[in-house]
Amino acid sequence: MLGHDTLRPQVRAVTTRLSAYDQYGTGYQSKSGPLLGPGSERLTVFQPQAEIVITQGDRLTHRIWIPIDIITAASPNSWQPAVDVVSGASRKTEAGTLQWTTTYKRDAASLISATQGLHLENPFRSWNAGVGVQHGFADQNTVVSAGLVGIFDWFDRFYVTGARNGRTQRSSTMGSVGLTQVLTPTTIVNVNYGLTVQAGQLGNTWNAVPLANGERGPELLPSERIRHAVVGRMAQFLPWNGAVRLHYRLYVDDWGILAHSIEGRLLQRLSPRVYIGALYRFHTQTAPSFFTTRASVDAPLRVADSDLAPLDSHTIGAKLVGDAPVSGMAQSLHYEVGYDRYFRSNDLRMDIVTCSIGLRF
Repeated sequence: MLGHDTLRPQVRAVTTRLSAYDQYGTGYQSKSGPLLGPGSERLTVFQPQAEIVITQGDRLTHRIWIPIDIITAASPNSWQPAVDVVSGASRKTEAGTLQWTTTYKRDAASLISATQGLHLENPFRSWNAGVGVQHGFADQNTVVSAGLVGIFDWFDRFYVTGARNGRTQRSSTMGSVGLTQVLTPTTIVNVNYGLTVQAGQLGNTWNAVPLANGERGPELLPSERIRHAVVGRMAQFLPWNGAVRLHYRLYVDDWGILAHSIEGRLLQRLSPRVYIGALYRFHTQTAPSFFTTRASVDAPLRVADSDLAPLDSHTIGAKLVGDAPVSGMAQSLHYEVGYDRYFRSNDLRMDIVTCSIGLRF
């Protein structure tokens, strides 16, 4: 039983983070360029975030996450009349999310969690809710987990010319199961399977597709999608006070996309309170059967989105993370600075800078 006094909330951590994304490139779905493309995919995002961790006794933990996005984008804003809130290339759009996750420690081996969230932006609304369970065996050397999340999106629909065409919606249901195993005192492995079922309008409705008659047409996508992902992870402690983390992901869906992702992270502690990290990630994927950069006018399905094209991508990154002792109510000041460079084979590249600072109580 949880008594009244044990449920008194206590703030354990407050963290603020600022991430900046600067994207360059072209894609045939973009209308910011030649009629038959490719058009600009120029995008700049500033994302301040706040995270608060609150405990209630030894069993309840709350995580409140609030990211705010400030976005400028060439493609979706290039065809609208100036009176529209999403009009004009490089005009700004703001978006915000509130995500609240509560974890209950049932006993030394079992956790139950619930999450709910709301995302707001013009012209998009999204709600999500989910539950998760975790149970450990053999002194937590083996941990089994499962989760279920539902997402409902409600957003404006657009004609390819940019005029609004009412509203539309989609739903996503995601389930996952996982197993984590301690192999040795210095080695941990994890495997996870996830299934996502989507239904409704599965595009953003403003993307264009170049047509064989020299005009632009709208995307035509299936109304359903079933997605599978299998993920394997390994973490290995290194005797010189470092660690390596390896990650592999296999993805396949019923649109015909097959993707492989491989990631490696190397962490090295410089002192008891400071470590550095390096990252490399490689991703390769095939395209859906209806991907094209010049579609037939009467094609029942068509898409030219560069994110769905056959491509190879690379990410290279580094970060510095530390904790500095402080006096007063807090135990330490946590800080992090990171940089990632993302680039891929179909003319898209991105620079990502992240700065974070927070207090641990």
